[in-house]
Amino acid sequence: MTEELTLEKKNQIMTTNQIKDQDIAHCIESCAIDNEYWIDKEQIAKQLQVPVDVIQKIVKKSQTIVLNSEGELTTRALYKQRTPFFDKLLNSIKNKID
Repeated sequence: MTEELTLEKKNQIMTTNQIKDQDIAHCIESCAIDNEYWIDKEQIAKQLQVPVDVIQKIVKKSQTIVLNSEGELTTRALYKQRTPFFDKLLNSIKNKID
């Protein structure tokens, strides 16, 4: 029983270490539906089976993923494609994208 738990923890750590911003971006793109392209960090963490703090660390360093003021994530490509110009203008004024 103890060996199983240790092996499970090792597999979790290995998975956590292997996750990249491209994995998060792919998850966001697969979850995005129509105008719902901002995805909650917890939803992404659950789908990728990693802790939320791992997602946060990767996002801080990512050039592919953006974070809004509500803590939701999307890719730069989805943001550019789906956000109307006026909203982009307002967001830049409010400094909504970190």
